[in-house]
Amino acid sequence: MIAPLYSTFALIAEPFVTTAVFYTFYQGYKHNKLPEKVAIGAIAYETMFNISYMFYKLPDHFSKFDKAWYAALGAFHGILSLAMFLSLIVFLVLAIKRYRAGINYFRAHKYVSITFLAFWLIALFSGFALYYTTYYY
Repeated sequence: MIAPLYSTFALIAEPFVTTAVFYTFYQGYKHNKLPEKVAIGAIAYETMFNISYMFYKLPDHFSKFDKAWYAALGAFHGILSLAMFLSLIVFLVLAIKRYRAGINYFRAHKYVSITFLAFWLIALFSGFALYYTTYYY
């Protein structure tokens, strides 16, 4: 099966969003400067494209749920991605408020930040795995 353009676009764009998220955390942590426009851009992209994409693809994924491992991968990725999206919003809203008050939010919450970024990568790679198993497996 050939992957739809929307799916391929979402797959290719996600590493760029991930780069924006990591850049935001890095600049905030290391240079005590939060690039708010980059952070808001990442949230806007996630809202407009990735969340709408998940809802667009949901019925298609149900057709493959006869395979338990595929259902588990789809559920894992969907739930984790949604949790990471909501966490990103909360994280960045809190960070913007703290940085504006002169507090290095990511340094003050170093281990939570690292944990967030690790789970973000897991969601990213589970998305790659879901794409591959949907269209090429």
